[in-house]
Amino acid sequence: MNKKAFLLLCLLLAVAGTGFAQTKGLVVDKATKKPVPYANIWVENENLGTTGNEKGEFLFPSVLPKDKTLIISCLGYERRRVSVVGNYLRVELTPAAISLQEVTVRKNTRRQKRILNRLDANTEFTFGSNGVPWMVAQYFPNQPTYTATPFLDEIALVTSSNIKNASFKMRLLQVTEDGKPGQDLLPVPLLAVAPKGIKTVKLDLSQYNLQLPPKGVFVAFEWLIIPRNRYQNTDPETGLPFASSSVSYEPSVRSYKPSDKAHNGWIYDKGQWLSTNVSEAEAISLAKPHFQLTLSD
Repeated sequence: MNKKAFLLLCLLLAVAGTGFAQTKGLVVDKATKKPVPYANIWVENENLGTTGNEKGEFLFPSVLPKDKTLIISCLGYERRRVSVVGNYLRVELTPAAISLQEVTVRKNTRRQKRILNRLDANTEFTFGSNGVPWMVAQYFPNQPTYTATPFLDEIALVTSSNIKNASFKMRLLQVTEDGKPGQDLLPVPLLAVAPKGIKTVKLDLSQYNLQLPPKGVFVAFEWLIIPRNRYQNTDPETGLPFASSSVSYEPSVRSYKPSDKAHNGWIYDKGQWLSTNVSEAEAISLAKPHFQLTLSD
């Protein structure tokens, strides 16, 4: 092999090696050392993130620079910021102490129901993810007229999915002092499945005997960036997939039109919660989810 061919081969191997370099990691419970499934992982201040799988493993397809910081959150655990120190990261999350001060248990004798933010047949607008682990939330304030039906009974939402049985998480979040989404009300995840097509999905909350907190509650939808939720459009004539830009992670969730600023929408983006009542030129203004919440006595 001559010198020129040898140098060319070395260059090709170096490029190939770089292409396969990745940042990987594992999220575990600090107390039990067991894997924490479906953690939400963001690169701080960047539109880049992923979801851990059911074994707690996560992957970024390229190497993250060592000056970056990851923000890891998961229901039931304290949020953590971790510096990128190498191509493999082991992250320990501390179990969160779920406050029960606003959770009231009563005898299950429910009869009356009150529906807030009722769904209708309009599915003109939906909001989805192309590979970042967004959460979108809608705020439901508490009102004096709700005293006769104080319990959280059911969440309903409209999903649109190109695949069967797309998995997602719903969360109930407390309201912070500055009015943003805060800690989880429940210590357990609300895992749900969206059927293929445009469907109404309902989640029963009655088993938890949760009372609507005095400050109200945020109902939040979390995308799971996992392989089985991945969908890529294909050319109907050739059957070949289009460019990677056509990849989505199912499902999409029904939302209000971008110009509508009256529905208390929030999005968890780049590791922080932001109100979607911003300029219509901003992409996050599209994240105004429409959730239906049922209260009962």
